[in-house]
Amino acid sequence: MPTTPPTLQELLRLCFSDSVQWITIPPQVEPRIAWVTTASAEVQPDDLLLLAYEGASSEVFERAGVQGAAAVLVISEIDREIPLPAAPPPVALLVTHSDTRQVHQLLTSMLVNQRASLIERGVRVHTQLSQLAAQGEGLESLAHAMAEISGRGVLVQDKRLDILAQHPSSALASIWENVLHHLRNRESLPEPLRDRKLAGQQATILIQPIPGGLARLVATISVGDVARGYLSLIGMQDELDALDHMVIEQGVLVCAVEMARAKAVREAEKRIKGDLLTALLQEDLSPRDARLWVMAIGLDLEQAHVALRLSWDSAASPSRRRLETLVNGEIARQGLKSIVSSMGTEVVCICQIPHSIARPQVALDLARAIIQQGNQEYSKAPIRCGIGRPVVELSDWRYSFREAGQALDLARRFGESEPLYYTDLSVYRLLLQIEHSPELSAFQEEILGPLLAHENAAELIHTLEAYFEHNGNLSQTAEALYIHRNTLMYRMDRIGSITRLNLEDPKVRLAVQLALHILRMVGSTGS
Repeated sequence: MPTTPPTLQELLRLCFSDSVQWITIPPQVEPRIAWVTTASAEVQPDDLLLLAYEGASSEVFERAGVQGAAAVLVISEIDREIPLPAAPPPVALLVTHSDTRQVHQLLTSMLVNQRASLIERGVRVHTQLSQLAAQGEGLESLAHAMAEISGRGVLVQDKRLDILAQHPSSALASIWENVLHHLRNRESLPEPLRDRKLAGQQATILIQPIPGGLARLVATISVGDVARGYLSLIGMQDELDALDHMVIEQGVLVCAVEMARAKAVREAEKRIKGDLLTALLQEDLSPRDARLWVMAIGLDLEQAHVALRLSWDSAASPSRRRLETLVNGEIARQGLKSIVSSMGTEVVCICQIPHSIARPQVALDLARAIIQQGNQEYSKAPIRCGIGRPVVELSDWRYSFREAGQALDLARRFGESEPLYYTDLSVYRLLLQIEHSPELSAFQEEILGPLLAHENAAELIHTLEAYFEHNGNLSQTAEALYIHRNTLMYRMDRIGSITRLNLEDPKVRLAVQLALHILRMVGSTGS
């Protein structure tokens, strides 16, 4: 808290919720106020002269200027015209008060005991913000209130720096979008606040320069000793003062309560949706009850729905909860309607898509965004995703769910970085149905057994796969393998001599391709 006399602007901002109206040009260099007086004859240098409207005259203003008054504050209930001399001191009009004595006591109390006055103002601000939170007004209303109190731009962000609420000040309105664009960047966050666990354990308010001659006060919004978001007050450099520190100090407390409340509501909704999804997939609800529940959570049964199943694919994977957070974050970012639930090691999502489309591009784009975000945050733990076919009937959700599971299974086996859509699985859809048949492994062994037993098996199998991927075109295959065409022809001859298969025969080519698909799906042991 400050120990030196406050500047004129600090004193006025700390004492009054409403800004004053300057009748003359405000002082270019903010003077510090030594004292407040109501007697014009007793004005000393650096005093603030306080006058009722009835006592304001051009002669009083002129004398105050000669005596070295820092400024004159005129008290009035309404906006009135004030007579001014040719060169008065800075004169402001406060139109929200009528009691000059009360205003005088407020100003002098601030000067005599700045710390106690600031604490008292902080209590008033906390009460105002808490009342908004208690009324369920939300973060947008809190941001607006903080902007009104401080006169600064206010920004509330979540832990990923996505914007939860924001309100520009009038001074920043024209450049506000540029400010938001800069502060969405992870690199814009001060280094001490980037570790969410450490930042959440210390109530630190940092001041940070922003391009364009701006600065911000930024603090973590902590819930359970972990940073769940960030609150920023933004203004011009060298303008941020004690009131701004107090507003952000109280603001993070109330925002933390609001975010904790919102989180509790989301958790309850997730449990309800999870229970509903389980009941739907297990057919534990009557068709009528199922329709009523689904409509109650905001899904449109006239549209199509598609199942996505996702899981980590790493020996040291993050928690399933973190995957669920990624899924919910992308769904919210894209504005999609869905049900998300955790099942075992997976996160299951039933996503609503337009009825009119055949290919679920919305779901594919969602899955890619989740995988991309996961790669950014957890680079050593890839995400695999399977997507079922869109269905219209509620009773068919379980089929899309089952198909998504088969696609996810293959995505894990293949180490697929893209989401796998069930329809795109082609022949694997058939192979999965007979995966555990002895005939499947016997067929693979019959076609590829001699090649798999060769010392250069991996190289030769890779060559054969590339050959079929390029429809038997030797030039394209050699280019894809980064080898000379003659080298490729030598390898193909070796494959023919080892397997004794004639790849010119269409039936043989089909058999080899099937065997390669089986090998990719179940491995050389057939397990």
